[in-house]
Amino acid sequence: MLLQRSDLPAYAAHLASRDGGSAAAVLKRLERELADGALCLLDVFVTLDPLDRRVTGAVRLVSVAERVAILTEWRGDEGSGTYEELFALFSEATARAIDRAIEEVITRIEDRAITPDYERALRCAGFRLTGRRIEYKTPVCRLPCAPPSRLTWRTMADAGDELVLNVLREASVETPDGVDVEAGPGAIGQLLGRAYTTLDPRTAQIGSLDGDPIAVVLVRVDRHSGWSTLPFMGIVPEGRGLGLGRQVHLRGLETIRALGGTLYHDGTDESNVAMVRLFERHDCVKHSRMGAWRWPA
Repeated sequence: MLLQRSDLPAYAAHLASRDGGSAAAVLKRLERELADGALCLLDVFVTLDPLDRRVTGAVRLVSVAERVAILTEWRGDEGSGTYEELFALFSEATARAIDRAIEEVITRIEDRAITPDYERALRCAGFRLTGRRIEYKTPVCRLPCAPPSRLTWRTMADAGDELVLNVLREASVETPDGVDVEAGPGAIGQLLGRAYTTLDPRTAQIGSLDGDPIAVVLVRVDRHSGWSTLPFMGIVPEGRGLGLGRQVHLRGLETIRALGGTLYHDGTDESNVAMVRLFERHDCVKHSRMGAWRWPA
């Protein structure tokens, strides 16, 4: 069922019981997200204990591009998450996606979290397994610092969004982690979590080699929690094979550190061997393996 405004404290308590911290702090964050427009109650689907209206499980639809959304992994109390409950929530979520003209919903589920009921509910709701992903979580203080680089860097504020979009488009060619940039600058805002103009200019950067722009890195840092990630990093096809991937990744990590990030959380498709090697080379700690599921409208 849809999350009601009156059940927001119960939803906050449910999240706090799994993520740590206090329910009051989580509720305050949710209230702030509601006020900022970052959270819409129509995008949150929960199961409730009928006796005390305690939230026993939840999923949330989160936009990542104009017509693409992520469905968060189901997180429920022990004993909850039956096929009937999960199928009802996933069906509500996909119906909401249709209402919002979303064409693709992606959900990533850890191997240890998937159950036969979970998988059956996903398939019956129209989701299909499309790949496998490896996730990493590492304290930023344990990550290496960037040595001198062959690349020179400019922010999007200096280089212009058209150049960044062009490099982002080219760097997405023939990579499982590529992104669709047809939405223009708004696509970058979706990846960064907010409009670029409201963020530190260093969150989007272009790297050039001998004056030619060939690399891009996007940096996302939650200033409240310290959680951070690189929504995208890549090199255009003609710049690959030159040993520059390490420098691009280290530039992203150095920017995370400069922007106050404390926990680095990232991942890649397991078929992206070059990126997996970068994570390992830079002492990123493997957190989980997961299946990637996709629902097409």
